Amino acid sequence: MVSVNKVRNILRDLNDHTGWRFAVGVRIRFANPTLLFQTYPQEWIDYYNDNALIFTDPTIRWGLSHAGVCDWDDLRADDGAGMMTKAAEHGLRFGIVVSVGDVGSRTLGFFCHADRPLTAEEIAFAADRVEQMHDATEGLGEVSEDKLNDLRAIGAGLRHD
Repeated sequence: MVSVNKVRNILRDLNDHTGWRFAVGVRIRFANPTLLFQTYPQEWIDYYNDNALIFTDPTIRWGLSHAGVCDWDDLRADDGAGMMTKAAEHGLRFGIVVSVGDVGSRTLGFFCHADRPLTAEEIAFAADRVEQMHDATEGLGEVSEDKLNDLRAIGAGLRHD
């Protein structure tokens, strides 16, 4: 059963932790997240969407085909389109992707800093919260549109500065 309060608390934990930027795509089906929460700079979000970078993003590709945690540096060789270079220009330089769940309903988390790699503690924290988010949204495909809207509204309060 989906819990709005659990989702809110997990996002609060993520938002208040370490000053990182993040995006969490919840219960991804057919390459589309049912919910998306992010604190990336709006300029990057616009650039990413305007240039349809989802189709060339090596972090998305890895997350949809693997479970676990991967450092962005390990994916740079698969970034023929230069998406990661552009992300770094927008302050998204050092990061990880966390992928949990089954292939047909994955939850992906992306966490990054502009100035340093994530610590082992941050990586463990991120992986734990993505797992919690995935568990808290079990049954998301069956919730009402009103409840989905309540869940989407939580993201409006996330920091983007």
